[in-house]
Amino acid sequence: MKAIIWGSCGSLPSPTSSATIRQKVKDAIWASRELEFASIEAVDAYLETLPHSAHGTYKANTTCVQIEAGTKEHIIRDARTGLRDFSLSLGKNAPPATYHIFVSHLHWDHIQGFPFFAPAYQSGNRIIFHGFHQTTESAIRAQMDAPCFPVPYEAMQAEIEFDIQEDGAHFAVGDVHVATIKQQHPGDSWGYSFEQGEKRIIFSSDSEHGPEAREEGYPFVDFLHEADILIFDGQYTSEEASEEKRNWGHSDHMTAVELAARAKVRQLIVSHHEPAYSDPKIEEIHQGALRYCKEYNQELSQGNPATRFPEHIKVAFDGLVIEA
Repeated sequence: MKAIIWGSCGSLPSPTSSATIRQKVKDAIWASRELEFASIEAVDAYLETLPHSAHGTYKANTTCVQIEAGTKEHIIRDARTGLRDFSLSLGKNAPPATYHIFVSHLHWDHIQGFPFFAPAYQSGNRIIFHGFHQTTESAIRAQMDAPCFPVPYEAMQAEIEFDIQEDGAHFAVGDVHVATIKQQHPGDSWGYSFEQGEKRIIFSSDSEHGPEAREEGYPFVDFLHEADILIFDGQYTSEEASEEKRNWGHSDHMTAVELAARAKVRQLIVSHHEPAYSDPKIEEIHQGALRYCKEYNQELSQGNPATRFPEHIKVAFDGLVIEA
């Protein structure tokens, strides 16, 4: 079981500019000026020694995650712009299939990729939206109405269904059990846990955690307990999340560390990046989170941690694959 990141930026796509790419190339070339490369593989090996911000980017598409569980039917979390790249990976002649799209909420950045989802225009495909907002179908349709989009919803030839449930409901795709938790976000959002056998992947974005998150019995700690992978919203700095952007519905790297440590999560993947932040800025926040993880585990264990949680912390980027 694994998670494939097709989008990792929050709020809106934030592609890297040509000037930024040029600067990254220039810096990488200059840093290698005393090296000799005997093969293209040696160049790849050199690039792997650099920070991700030096040879890639953390921001491009808005967050979209594929849960690969060996099932015949596809499992996708949110219909953001990463959904388009997922559909391109299928190829032009993909056989008819069923696609399960689990929607956290209906803010536009979470559904804006669906009009560009190629399987929706192909007869024989089946697309099922799962979620909790009663206006899901009308929101999906409305974004394709004039003057917002040139192609109407009716042009889609796939069979499209809307499985809208009440809070607390669970879902299933084959042998993958899907549990949910209601989250604090304007208009409400839901986090999803995908469990297959003894493996569990949780995606929780667009979820704010205030001072109550540090209290005993905070429900998210139980929901996240011993997850193999937790993909978590870290859009803001801790100062932003607690001050000027309080009640905007997002979280931060430090809160991610605290909840993952208390819940004994194995791998923490921080996603939903602030689109205004540069790659080096995101990396700087990440380094602070790594230091804080060590300090916080010391605090939890009263100075003698036998095992540190989370065991690994990574920053999400488009194309990242995480094995549970």
